[in-house]
Amino acid sequence: MTTDRPESSVNQAAAGQTNASVAQVHTITLKIFLSFALGYFLSYALRSVNATIAPLLEADLNLGPGALGWLSSAYFLSFASVQWYLGTWLDRFGSRRTESMLLGTAALGSVVMALSDTLVGLSAGRILVGLGVAACLMAPYSYYRRVFAPQKQAQLAMWMLIAGTSGALAATQPALILAEWLGWRDIFLITAGLLAFSALAIFLFVPDHDLAATAHGQKLQSHPAKAATALPMTLMQLLRHPIMVRIIPTTIFFSGGFVALQSLWVGPWMTNVLGLSLNATGKALLYFNAALLVAYLTMSVVSPKLEARGITLARQTTIGFCWFVGCMLLILIWQSPTAWWAWLVMAPGIPAVILIQTQTALMFPKAIAGRVLTTFNLVMFAGAFAVQWGVGLLADLFALMGSDPARALWLAFAVLLIFQVISLWWFLSRDKPISVDTDHG
Repeated sequence: MTTDRPESSVNQAAAGQTNASVAQVHTITLKIFLSFALGYFLSYALRSVNATIAPLLEADLNLGPGALGWLSSAYFLSFASVQWYLGTWLDRFGSRRTESMLLGTAALGSVVMALSDTLVGLSAGRILVGLGVAACLMAPYSYYRRVFAPQKQAQLAMWMLIAGTSGALAATQPALILAEWLGWRDIFLITAGLLAFSALAIFLFVPDHDLAATAHGQKLQSHPAKAATALPMTLMQLLRHPIMVRIIPTTIFFSGGFVALQSLWVGPWMTNVLGLSLNATGKALLYFNAALLVAYLTMSVVSPKLEARGITLARQTTIGFCWFVGCMLLILIWQSPTAWWAWLVMAPGIPAVILIQTQTALMFPKAIAGRVLTTFNLVMFAGAFAVQWGVGLLADLFALMGSDPARALWLAFAVLLIFQVISLWWFLSRDKPISVDTDHG
């Protein structure tokens, strides 16, 4: 995880001491990564855990499906609403201060959930949690963009996704076993302690090296000679930028579409279309997340080697898009009970799809990395919301037109595939925009 550039901030931190060893550089970098990784592990676990402990919440607090649905979506509501402000905070105050402060908010939210007996109290806690973990991926991504060499970005991104997927796995059967043993309230109290520990670790072990890159970018921006090449600083300026215009459709229907499928529609597809039992579906989902974990780990090793051989991140991402389309077509065609394997086939292509975020950040200056990454995140989660809700609305519409539930969901997935193909055509047909990264990596 160390950087190859001698001028890197992390190398400077270690080299500033007399006879500093390479081992010290590794130690500094490992502390930085593990501090961020713990936060993202907890973030992903909290995102997913409601699905696992829903029966316990329902039985204990007499919550219906509507209340459970609201409780889960409250996380995404607060998470998405703060993304643009988060980008500004990351650019202005740095990753260390921003994420450690927000993780403290998430810890408070977990305590509120553990102590609540009403839907209002649980909702307040869930909203605080969503707000508090909003920086758990964007803070390390923006930090890595500013501090580490470009050739390390894909590898670091994959390692963070490994940490997140591990959190998703921990939120399945392990979380249910622990909740049945200790009670769901103790789960949130334990999580609160871990969130506080993560906040402290980030505050103590992550240096402010990213702020140096931000200050350099701000000087460039304020220099009279640079007035004609002013950086896109507002949300609308970024959304209208040619780089963003090219990737917005694929971000919605591939990156956001994957989040929508993973967090909801894979389960109904397996039960309604493939006819699997709830127990079999649960096992299939566990295998799917495990396959994703292996895919992220593999890509963390393979992606840098592909880049070294001239296969750029852009080409890797394009291959990932095409793989996704092929797997969606396979999923639509193969409908026997053994067809849950098609979702495992999809897993190897997902890391390449996710790399579009890393690629986008590298095309903009370090000084606005926070705003670029959170703008991408905002588009992706807006896409996840739109696809998740849209698939449901389409399935209802096809059911009203006379289709049975399985056929209605199949048709909704077919419409999603059509939009993915159109967005891929848009991505491939437009000229690649010129990078505005004026600070050379």
